[in-house]
Amino acid sequence: MISSVTKPVWIIAKNTYREIIRDRILYGIIVFALLLIGMSIALGELSFAEQARISANFGFAGIQLSACILAVFVGSSLVSKEIEKQTILTLLARPITRTQFLSGKFLGLTFVILTVMAGLAVVLAALVASLELAIDGTFAVALYGIVLEALILLGLALLFGSFARPMMTVTFTAALFLIGHWVGSLRFFMKTTESETFRMIGRVIVNVVPDLERFNWRAAPVYQIAVPGQEVFATSVYALGWIFCLVAATSLIFRKRDFV
Repeated sequence: MISSVTKPVWIIAKNTYREIIRDRILYGIIVFALLLIGMSIALGELSFAEQARISANFGFAGIQLSACILAVFVGSSLVSKEIEKQTILTLLARPITRTQFLSGKFLGLTFVILTVMAGLAVVLAALVASLELAIDGTFAVALYGIVLEALILLGLALLFGSFARPMMTVTFTAALFLIGHWVGSLRFFMKTTESETFRMIGRVIVNVVPDLERFNWRAAPVYQIAVPGQEVFATSVYALGWIFCLVAATSLIFRKRDFV
């Protein structure tokens, strides 16, 4: 039974889901992802021996890009749109806390991301099966990693969106997306460099930017590489920790904002 605390969250999440599903940008992202998956077939034919792997690689890349773009671009305007239209005043006038409002928005877009990914995953699975590439647990693990990455980006977009304009939010989140995939390389350079200044700056970046490359399991189903369960569990805890911290920080900033 839904409690009085979680009921407002589910109501906001449901309304957010319906609103985004009807948004034109969502269908643009889906078409973009389908075009990438379709392009993977054409590129795969350039190398008959590696056709299945190239097609699967591009297919997963298409799903990742669509999920990340959806999290960044839609997530950046989730809060600001309500503030600009002043509809947030009507919502907060009801017995709804600001934390419940943010949680509902986060949950609603999460359901949208999962819905889009599920549809694209079915298309990719059909493509992979037609190319006689095995579909096993690693296929689901690769998709799971993409979901975790998208949710962290969504948390970052909500955080920046709580105090910045949508364009600046997209810029900040996209920058951290790029840096997040470079954190592993930064650790390597920190070990090899002799510059103490570089190491100091590197330690700051490593500690404040999520390592998004940890969620990159897309090669596992392509090359039939087993992903240890302990790694999946540890990465899940790592992702949930970041998501909790980002939503909590957003809630703290949001509580102090004046919308009048």
